Amino acid sequence: MRAEQIMTTDVMTVHADTTIEEVVRLLTMRRIGSVPVVDDEQRVVGVVNDEELFTSEKGIPFSAVRVPVLFEKWAKPDRVVEIYANARQNTVRDVMSLEFICIDANADVAHITQLMVEQNAHRILVTRNDRLVGIITRLDLIRMLADSG
Repeated sequence: MRAEQIMTTDVMTVHADTTIEEVVRLLTMRRIGSVPVVDDEQRVVGVVNDEELFTSEKGIPFSAVRVPVLFEKWAKPDRVVEIYANARQNTVRDVMSLEFICIDANADVAHITQLMVEQNAHRILVTRNDRLVGIITRLDLIRMLADSG
């Protein structure tokens, strides 16, 4: 079985100049955990995962200390609402991850499964001729297993 046989083709995408406010609305309305960032030719240039929109920890250089960070700003818990409010008009370009996995639409499902396990990936973007055509999530693989049984 190939990627194109199990991928989701109705993929919501955004451009790098989309505001964070728009992305948050899209993620919550569609109940999805990420959205690919594409250029005008539908080539993937990044991805915004819910992780980029949530507080994470970052180490202070040359120190063992780790502190909460949100949108590259130190985020004391009592300032999180303020930081979100100030970042609403920031763009996807400011937060998108450049680390993502793309595979060709003809890739074998066994290879996709192996990639997901090795990379601990929750989703893989599917391309044809370097253009985004779909996405495969862990749920798509589980559905495939359920349908084959």
